[in-house]
Amino acid sequence: MVTRREIEDRVMQEWGELATAWGVSPVLGRIHGLLLLNGDPMTADDICDRLQISRASASVQLNAILDWGLARRLFVPGDRRQYYQADQDHWSWFRRAAVVRKSREFDPILERIGQALAAAREAAPTDPELAALTERLAGLPGFVSEFFRGVSLVLDVDEALLRALLQVSPEEEAALRALLRSSISGAPEAVRRGTAGAPPSP
Repeated sequence: MVTRREIEDRVMQEWGELATAWGVSPVLGRIHGLLLLNGDPMTADDICDRLQISRASASVQLNAILDWGLARRLFVPGDRRQYYQADQDHWSWFRRAAVVRKSREFDPILERIGQALAAAREAAPTDPELAALTERLAGLPGFVSEFFRGVSLVLDVDEALLRALLQVSPEEEAALRALLRSSISGAPEAVRRGTAGAPPSP
């Protein structure tokens, strides 16, 4: 018969693989997985013993976990040790982690692409090759910006509404998509461009 420890090991291993897909250390993923599965606060020593990792490695990854908003640090009166407890509200910690990653990685990329486009436009009048490159590059910042805005909309939407949307049946989803397409195709140009309701220009 499978044991609790074996199940925990399986889940922590997969959580570590998922962390790798997010571009972070698999050790961070395993620690976060352990904290999620344990539920109760754990000390760094508890984590090191369970995962068979060094104290130095645990310290680095626990600081990263706190920085990402995946867990919190707790102090117990009369106990000098620090305890760590994962946020058990999955949508809550996922949103915080996604916001951190967007601000640290996605936003700087968008800014640098914009800087590259500006530099290409400045040099384009005297360089035919750069003129052609500028034309191809011009649409990229807009696309990336729209993609990131879509991510932000998902992160900002009310959790109750998001849960309701995720729980709709395939039939309801198809009907909702059809309704949205119909409203967009029949909407005035100002609405499609997101300018409806804007104050008139002076």
